[in-house]
Order: sequence, then C-alpha cells, then structure tokens
Amino acid sequence: MLKETHELRQRPVTLIHHAANCQHTAPPSSLTALEKCLSAGAVAIEIDVIPLADGSFALLHDQNLESDTNGQGKAPQMKREQVENLFYTMDGAVTEEKVSFLEGAIDLLKAYPKTQRLQLDLKPYSPLTRGVLREFLDLLEPVLDRIQVTSVSDWAVRALAQFSPELSLGFDPLLYLDIPDDEPRPEDIPPFRVGAYGLLDDHPLSAYQWGALGDYFAARAGALLVQVPKGCQWFIRGDLLKMAFDAGFDWIQYLHRQGSRVDGWTIDVNKPEDIMLARFLVEHGIDDLTTDTPRKLATQLPSVTTI
Repeated sequence: MLKETHELRQRPVTLIHHAANCQHTAPPSSLTALEKCLSAGAVAIEIDVIPLADGSFALLHDQNLESDTNGQGKAPQMKREQVENLFYTMDGAVTEEKVSFLEGAIDLLKAYPKTQRLQLDLKPYSPLTRGVLREFLDLLEPVLDRIQVTSVSDWAVRALAQFSPELSLGFDPLLYLDIPDDEPRPEDIPPFRVGAYGLLDDHPLSAYQWGALGDYFAARAGALLVQVPKGCQWFIRGDLLKMAFDAGFDWIQYLHRQGSRVDGWTIDVNKPEDIMLARFLVEHGIDDLTTDTPRKLATQLPSVTTI
C-alpha cells in the first residue's frame, strides 16, 4: 500500500525536525540544535519563538521560564536583558547554552542554503499586535523565501498574510479543537470545555450531539477553514486526523481540495502506535509529518519520505 501511494504522489512526504531535534544532544529549539540539523542537511526544521516585552524574539517553547531554562517568571513579561543570560535546561539539568534569539537562527539559516524551510512556530502568549508582527517580519526579510511562520493564533496568521502575501504560512487549530490528554490542560489555554462529542471544543456545534461524529468533524472543519487565508498549510494532531477519518470525514483530502497542504504532528518512533499512525497518514495523503525522531522514522517509511 505504501508503495502504491508513493507512486501516486508528486513528491515524498517531508519529515519536519520538531524543535530542531536532529541528534537529541542539544536543548530543543536552541541555536546548537538548529545548527546540528542544518549541518546534517535537514530539509525542513521547526523551532519555537516567543515575543518578549521589548520586541525581542526568544527561541523558547513555554512561556514559563522554569520549564525550559534556569530562570523564573513568564517570558512574555521579560525584556531581552532579563533572558539573554539564562541557560537552557535539558532532561532536568541546566546546560551550558544560553537562551537563543531569532536573529541567531536567521544568521545560521543564511549560512546553510541547502535547507529549504525553517518553520518558526510563533507562540501567542502575549498579544501578537500588528506592530509586533511587523518587527517580526523585518527580521525575516533576508531569508523570507525559506521561512514558514506557523501559529495556533489565526488572527496573527491573517495579519501576516496581509503584510507579506508571499510568506509561507501555517495554522494549527489546537486552540479550537483538540483531543483531551491524560495530563491536565493549563487553565488559561482554550478550549476550556469537553463537548458532547468527547473533544475539547468551545464551539456551539459541540454543545450537544446533533448528528454523527463524521458530520460534526465536517462542520467544524468548514467553520475553521474560514479563519485563515486560502492555501495556508494546516498542522493538525495526527491522532485527530485519524479520528476524523475513522468517523467518515477525510480531513486531509478536504483540505487538499481547498488548495492546502497538511502536516500531521508529532510522531515519535519510540511509540509503536505512532509508527502505525504515521503509516496510516502517509497512505491517506499527508504532505508532511512533524517528528522528534526524523531519521528513525524515515527507516519505518522507506522510499516515501525526505528528511
């Protein structure tokens, strides 16, 4: 089945290096991790970006500094001078690497022209105002044709499309529709309600079961589609894509018909169920897969992926 699917593809599935996890020997999203991926010839790399209070952009995933660094407090409330001398932590230990900033990532990308795409996942822990987004775009200008900006904040994606129509954009509907995790969701991050279909969803469509699960997915996909620019790539939790398919709604093909590429996240080959999920998504037309283990995953999907 994989071979037949590959023969119908225009190009292989791209494996995106999640948080610049290439060799797992440097803090995620740090400049050292990024350079390891770049020097290894990675085609597509993702790193996280958080705007600080003074207009700087730190390479951090979590707004709580104690999650990723030896600091304390919330990153969006800090200025560069309060963050630049902090050190990343990794596996619970403080490393020797100081917190990185966006300018360093841009300089690195310039030095490695073979990498096709650096995905910057812009976190909305502070207001992503039009002024902040313009400053963000100014930093990206030298390598704009090799940058993709993604976000769970549809309002930021829409604004970026207005400012820079040529910029590659991506949207993750995580704040609108998601699968409940065993680990409690932070209290200040939506969706806040588990709806009638067992999914995290604050939309009125989830208030009660008015029809089949597949119809609900189709209705939610249609409502979400209008929130972002046409042709924007979609980044959707892989388990959610499969859940929709099993319910009778092929979200991947739906988005393809709208002119959008689709990524499934986040695949970890250390979990056997994730390998099966990745194969399923490939068989059903996924364009990209975000993974913490790109090289290992490639061995599980021979001849249909590029890393």
